[in-house]
Amino acid sequence: MGLWSRLFGTGPRATFAPSNDRSLVEGPRRPPLGRGTELQVTPWSAVRLGSIFAELAANPTFELATEARKARHCLSKFWLAAPVDQLEILYRSPIGQSYRALVSGPLPSQNLERSEQEWRDGLARRLIEDFDRPEKTNLLLAVMPYFDRGKMRVANPLQQIPQWLLADYAALCDPALQQRLQRPVGLLGPAGTAVRGMAYPPQSLVGQQRAQPMAAQPMGPQPPAALPLLAARRGNEALALIQNQEFMGRMSGLINLYTIDPSDGELKRELIGLRRQLGQVWLDVNPAQIQQLYQSSFGQLFRNLLSSGFAREPLIQEDQQLRSQLSQVVANMNQPRAVNALMAALPFYPPGKIQFGGGEQFIPAWLLTDLNRLGAIASPGMR
Repeated sequence: MGLWSRLFGTGPRATFAPSNDRSLVEGPRRPPLGRGTELQVTPWSAVRLGSIFAELAANPTFELATEARKARHCLSKFWLAAPVDQLEILYRSPIGQSYRALVSGPLPSQNLERSEQEWRDGLARRLIEDFDRPEKTNLLLAVMPYFDRGKMRVANPLQQIPQWLLADYAALCDPALQQRLQRPVGLLGPAGTAVRGMAYPPQSLVGQQRAQPMAAQPMGPQPPAALPLLAARRGNEALALIQNQEFMGRMSGLINLYTIDPSDGELKRELIGLRRQLGQVWLDVNPAQIQQLYQSSFGQLFRNLLSSGFAREPLIQEDQQLRSQLSQVVANMNQPRAVNALMAALPFYPPGKIQFGGGEQFIPAWLLTDLNRLGAIASPGMR
């Protein structure tokens, strides 16, 4: 059986290949819909595609590379046909997980076959021609895996690429942008800046970064464990977001709705995004300003999220990885920005599941008192 048939389960046989074959699905072939008419269906599985890319990363053989090329083409065609208003939801689903396994693996760095070059070049032309059209993100998702790292660039990516895709675009296409995204931004200014609620003067929050909101300022020694990137909105963009009363009110409303109906799937997806954005603000804030931010309306929204019970929801795979990265920092509270990482990590852990192993001495007394009141922490170690 050919590789295409093994990947997609097609061929002249009456049934699909057995489970020990490399088909993505199995089941009986359907009879024709009507006289002289047969529906052509290409069944595939996002989980199977993801496993193909994982197998290639672990064992880069010619056979696996050939299968991975077919799987890449399948995903590329999928993004072209996906509805533009559902791309973010799809990207956060198992389909997106398979796609991220593809772009982070070895396949993009391998030479393209002639048919793949033609496919890539056609997509690239369409992307240039239609970059002002709604389907530009579809085209970008479809073409990115066909470029080696650093070989494709989008002008003004901070304005042109959706926030939910920006970090992965930077990792594959723009290493300089990736470094900028991963460095602390420093949302707050010098210690002692007077604040009330969320009415921060912009200059006190971002200092000299108003003209270049994504440019990082020196923040002193970096922690031994790297801080993850939780959300792409940072600098002035994050400041505008957390100062926006409509946004704050809507997010507060979502948290309240969750306490009423925790089974709403769409609501949970929005809260996943909110948790990451709040966490990113905590990672970027000047450590000397954590208390001021915690006592603001932003801090109240954060405490509402902690009290809502949302942290008891099972984490998707991407959030499990983010939580693990944060825990590596919190495991040693005697390092720069460990308290920032703790604040970001809190909503990823059910109440009482964070332990410090003696690190309480490095946590401000006001914060430790409030975390105990909220029931957020337990005794030694972080699990």
